Amino acid sequence: MKRLFRIGSGLFIYSLVPILSWLALSYILGNSDIANTFSIVYCMQFVWAVFVSFFAIGANIRKEKTKAPNAVEGSMFWGIIFATIVFAIPLIFVNGYISFFGQNAEFYKVYVIYGILLLFLQTLLSFVVQKLYFEDREKTANLHLIIFNVINFAVLSIVALIFKNAVVSTVSTLVVLAAYVVVIYCCYVKKFKIDLKFYKNMKYQSAGIVNAVFMFIIYLVGYKIAFSAGAEYLMAINIVAMSTDTEWDVLGAIETVANVDISKGRYNYKKEVKNAYIFTFIMIAIAAGCCILLAHLNHVAITLALAFLAFQVADMLLDPLLTIWTTYCQIDYSATVATASSITAKVLRTLLSVLIISPFCTDIGQVAESVLLIVILLIVRFKKFKRVGNELHAVQTKKH
Repeated sequence: MKRLFRIGSGLFIYSLVPILSWLALSYILGNSDIANTFSIVYCMQFVWAVFVSFFAIGANIRKEKTKAPNAVEGSMFWGIIFATIVFAIPLIFVNGYISFFGQNAEFYKVYVIYGILLLFLQTLLSFVVQKLYFEDREKTANLHLIIFNVINFAVLSIVALIFKNAVVSTVSTLVVLAAYVVVIYCCYVKKFKIDLKFYKNMKYQSAGIVNAVFMFIIYLVGYKIAFSAGAEYLMAINIVAMSTDTEWDVLGAIETVANVDISKGRYNYKKEVKNAYIFTFIMIAIAAGCCILLAHLNHVAITLALAFLAFQVADMLLDPLLTIWTTYCQIDYSATVATASSITAKVLRTLLSVLIISPFCTDIGQVAESVLLIVILLIVRFKKFKRVGNELHAVQTKKH
């Protein structure tokens, strides 16, 4: 439980501060619509997830499982190159990106550019943070997450207060954050040989990568549909996203512990399932409190906000088992089965999210996906794994 809270505390700061930054910028510049940028760039978070899963988590697991010395640093090198290219695309077509969601490109352009570049820098930082997690240096990882986000909030808020100008405050913040990321790389990235073996990371994170790709599509199209319902729904969606996004990110600590300990053969299944659910209930309580408070402060209909929140809570209740079983399946049984299961569930979610013409389309798809996936993984869990004391073991030879 202590490790969950140590890792989760870093993720909490990492996720919460950008949200507070949007709220502070809205308040300082006197326009609450600025905070809606959080939801407009929401789908880009899953681009971040693809890169972190493939070039960071997958690379670290591969290093542990195959003893490949260049796996981590080599993957980070290619991750930086590909991330630069991919994140540049929405920046080049930023007006079209904003218009796709039916929003005013002239108003949101500066804020969307800042939001996307912030996610790019967070991606680069996450490469190093994951490396530190797998070296059991959670405190160091958390320290850098905290410093990065304190810089983000402080520079953005102070410069905005002084100049009352969105361009000056966002550019200043990005320059300082970029400098900090460069320093981090100089401190923690050692010499390595450049090779093309990063593709082998897919074996250990295929399910996570597929999940992130589908999530990008779901929120890209689903939020376009949801935002078209009107300003009231956009504000409610944004409030719930701000209230639960941090908690979802913090719950990522469950996956981090599972990835590290299962790959090293030291995961206590019984204990960690119990810890994961205690951790999840705490996050649900925090999310509910934040949602009610933000809905009140922003004059959003509380019933509408709670309706959106209910779907998130339902999904959170299924998430601990989904995360742990998927990780076991991916690492100790079959990457093919884990990926196929994820694809099957994600196809259902995508279809529901893009075909249901309702502001709740993405939420309906989200819960449907989890229900289907929990059924699939329940079968895998009891047919392909057995409990031995407090541990879970595959009952047959690995299939990859």
